This record gives sequence, structure tokens and C-alpha cells, in this order.
Amino acid sequence: MKYQNVTLNHLRTFIVVARLDSFNQAAEELSRSQPAVTLAIKQLEQYIGISLFERTTRQVAATAEAEKFLPVARRLVREFDLAIEDLVAAAECRTGHISVTVLPSVTTRLMPDIIRAFSDKYPRISIQLSDNNARGVQQSVERAEVDFGIASMWMPNSKLAFTPLCEDTFKLVCHRGHKLAQSYDTVSWRQLKHVDFIGSGITQGLSMQRYINSPRFECVTVNSLFAMLKANLGVTALPSLAIPSDPDLVSIPLTAPVETRQICLITRKKSVLSPAAGAMIELLTQETPRLADELCLT
Repeated sequence: MKYQNVTLNHLRTFIVVARLDSFNQAAEELSRSQPAVTLAIKQLEQYIGISLFERTTRQVAATAEAEKFLPVARRLVREFDLAIEDLVAAAECRTGHISVTVLPSVTTRLMPDIIRAFSDKYPRISIQLSDNNARGVQQSVERAEVDFGIASMWMPNSKLAFTPLCEDTFKLVCHRGHKLAQSYDTVSWRQLKHVDFIGSGITQGLSMQRYINSPRFECVTVNSLFAMLKANLGVTALPSLAIPSDPDLVSIPLTAPVETRQICLITRKKSVLSPAAGAMIELLTQETPRLADELCLT
């Protein structure tokens, strides 16, 4: 099957010769020698087993078979060029798509500034952003449902890489009318044994859990948690990023000891990221520590 030896160079040469009806003019346009152009056409004819041009001392003319093949050759070359242009555009981050899932608190506090800076630099790259809890983020990354995730570690996973981006500190959050808010500038974890504590998915993994009585209330969503706090039904512990800006609620430093949460970039160890995803990760690693400092998370 000699036709399998046909190359893009053969097709490009054939298209130019057919358009100009001249080997000499084709050689000039292609910046090649006339013998090289002639050889390319001879090879193409040998590979496919048919003559493509009628040659005389004064004229070169495409055969009927060549006329039929010419639009096909043009389409093949055009589609190849467009495909390569798309790949180059993706490599240069002029086009592309990124999918990422993050913690809700990261979505609201960090991602808007990150996405704004990224979009200014790469305006034609689209971004799909979703939020989930730490477990959901980690599972989405492992299943290759997203390019990468941003969350605290739910549990160790040998298939995933966890790259620290920043830390935030757990604080007591309660209604401004609560007795702890009115009496203390700082609160120790041991003091939480004497108040009604509202548990959530965020507090389940706390190492300081031993200082807290079994939560009187448990909330599945942050909306229900905030509603309970605003009703002054108890207190909770939240990392700085997750603390809402609400005039009815206050946050108080928790001490003895201080507990922090590490926010990590989560990727699959054996996957190759697209250039667009790589560019986003580069920006994240540069900007997240700065934004964390501005937000005074520790």
C-alpha cells in the first residue's frame, strides 16, 4: 500500500502545481528547486499509481483524475492546518477550557480575584467552577471529573498530590448577643464544653473535637448553620475563609491550642494537565498566599 507514503508535502506541492500549471512557478512560490518539485509530484504519482499531470515542453495540465482529487487535497490540507492551529492556540493558552471544583469558602473568598486575574491574561479560556465539600472535591479529582481541585485533605490518597496553598485558622463563631461574645476577647476550646455547640461537616474532622461535648445540633448545609447561629441557638467553630460577613455574627479567636486548616491544590499524580490548566495552577500558587495574607486568615 504505497499510498500510505503520501505526505502533507506531496499534497501541498500538488495543489500549487495544479493551480499554477507550472513546475517552475510552483518551485518559486514554494521556495524550493524545480527538480525537488518535480520529484515530489513523481513520488505522489508512483504512490497512488496514476498520472496527475500531462506534461509537454511548453505546458503542464492537470488530468481529469487530478481535477477530481484537487478539492479533496485542499480540504485535507486545510483541515490539517486548522487542527494544528487549534493545538498551537491551546499550547499558547489562546484558547482552552478549565474545570475545577473547590470548597465553598474558597469559591467566595479567593476564586473571584484569581479568576479575574486569569481572565485578564487569558481572555479566550473558559472556566467551569463548581464547589463541594472536601470529600466531594477529592473524589471529583480522583474520578477525573475536573482538571484539579482546591480543598483541605479529606483523607490521604496515593493517587492524588496535595500541594499546600495557604492555611486558615479556626475561630469561634456565634451571635453577637451570646455570652461568650459579650464576655471574652479569646476563647479556649475547653470553654466550649459549657455551651451548646452546633456541629457541621467542617467540624467533624477537628483535632480539638475532644474538648467539645457532643453537638446539640448538627447542620448539613452552611445555610442552615448560619441560620442557627443568627437565631443564637449555639456556637460553632469555622476556619477564617468560611466565616460569613454578617452584622449579627461575630468571630472570636480560639486558643490553647490554635487549630488551622490547610488548603491544598489537589491533582492526579499520573495525569498530564492541559496548558490552560497549568497556567491557572501557576497563577494560583503565586496569588493564593498573597490573598490569604490580605484576608488575615491566620
